Amino acid sequence: MGKTLRDCCLACIARNISTISRLGTFLSVRDKEILLERLCWHGLLTTQSIPYVTYHLFSDTLQRVNLSYCNQVDDKLLEVLSQSGCRPKHVTVHHCPNVTNRGIISLSKILWDVEGLKLRRLEQITSEGIQSIASKSLKYLNLRRCHGITDAGLIAIIRNCPNIEKLNVNRLHKLTDASIVCIAETLGSRLVELDARELTFITSKSTMAIGDNCPNLTRAVFESCVKLEGDGLIHITTHCPLVYLDLSLCYKVGKEDMTNVVAAIKARSSLQRFVCIGMTVSSVCIEVLSSTPSLTHLCLCGIQELSDGMIDMISRLAGSHLVELDVSNCLQLTDNACSSIANHCQNLEALGLMHLGEVRGTELSRLFLDKRAKNFKSISLSGTTNLLISVIRTLVENCSNLEVLNLAGLKTVTDEIAISVATHCHNLKQVCFRNSKLTDLGVCQIAIHCPKLVMIALAGIHDLTDKCIIALAENCPCLNELYLSGCAKITKQAVTYLMDCAIGWVYVNHSTPNAPFGLLMAKDLDKGEYTRVDDLPLEPLVRRTNAMQSP
Repeated sequence: MGKTLRDCCLACIARNISTISRLGTFLSVRDKEILLERLCWHGLLTTQSIPYVTYHLFSDTLQRVNLSYCNQVDDKLLEVLSQSGCRPKHVTVHHCPNVTNRGIISLSKILWDVEGLKLRRLEQITSEGIQSIASKSLKYLNLRRCHGITDAGLIAIIRNCPNIEKLNVNRLHKLTDASIVCIAETLGSRLVELDARELTFITSKSTMAIGDNCPNLTRAVFESCVKLEGDGLIHITTHCPLVYLDLSLCYKVGKEDMTNVVAAIKARSSLQRFVCIGMTVSSVCIEVLSSTPSLTHLCLCGIQELSDGMIDMISRLAGSHLVELDVSNCLQLTDNACSSIANHCQNLEALGLMHLGEVRGTELSRLFLDKRAKNFKSISLSGTTNLLISVIRTLVENCSNLEVLNLAGLKTVTDEIAISVATHCHNLKQVCFRNSKLTDLGVCQIAIHCPKLVMIALAGIHDLTDKCIIALAENCPCLNELYLSGCAKITKQAVTYLMDCAIGWVYVNHSTPNAPFGLLMAKDLDKGEYTRVDDLPLEPLVRRTNAMQSP
């Protein structure tokens, strides 16, 4: 699947915006929004093009503005946008390192009617920048990784936007209980989702306030909130109808507290997704959790107490309704755990068994040989190094609806497996083959037959060359993540070509030794492949040139 005709046309317009007369009159509002997005993604907001962009695309009808992953977006551009007269409903400014408080203050002038606002990973933004933002219509606010924001700034924006329903303050490391208490008291029953990941200063005072004031909270993420204790979490699970709860790495919550939290969850009978990475749990806790009838998604990664017996309990009590189970990095687990999963889990769509050194997977084959195989959308087996190759073959041949496949670190994975994946898994969107034994042949087949790919990880595969990158560039237009560290035979020129071909912005991790001096790539018109030409012999070219000059 290549690009659609519409995508090709928009790409052509984006690269020729300064030469097309009266462009704005021919574009719909949505086309203008998409063009602005893609100009940012591909770094085309140059000094020469910005006057044409502002003239043709900045109009008072814009409803969605997305400025992401672009060094060229700065305060001046945001000031021009604020003068365009538009009143957008959704605004995103993400990972634009040259945006400062001045730009956000200018932007705030057109945010009176905004419903969704994402200001993410803006390293220069502080509380001063967001205090002027005010909107009674704002329902969703995302400030993830704006590290300069303090309590003063967050409290100001919450009071100016009192109707927020979904709030993401992930990694705002300077926030304290004062912010969370203000959120709870100001938003109250309107707050439905809260992502408070890595707020290392908040304590039970915050969770108590949420439990007291937010009776409609359904999604709460407290990963790495290391000062939270059991009493506050018991309070929030008792008073809020949580559907999704993440308590990963909340180290102050002990075994007994975790059991009480889970008991409160069961009593509410609303929880569907529970994430508990790296915590300590007891068999009683696992039993209570497994008997929660609403539970469909369970992640217990890195829990060293988790045993085969506990997995058997989970499988027997919850297997009929579990859709996702991830027990990666639980080092006590053996093939007996796999047998329990295969015996009792009838509706799994996602399974994580990464880094389980004792697992060979013989019993897993039964999961992939009956009608359950068609249900699987995500399977992660990275680092389970003793896994039998026969199990992997069975998996890829029968799980034809897979969208995510993680086989990193498995030396048994060769081109044979990659070709089988390409043959059977045409819906694949994310695939990881790090440190496997693939060559260009296998990757090219996946590129050709899995055109929906958005992420592929090939780091540590030293024999890969530009050939596979060109195949990805020409067949996977939606690719937005590419991991190539250690692939020394892949050149930066090929990676740049891929980034130019992609519809959106592509994150590339490609740390390698320096490329050979004077490296030059060109396309072989006979084979249609890109190859090095700087090391080709010059003698045939010299002879041909002399022949052309002969009388």
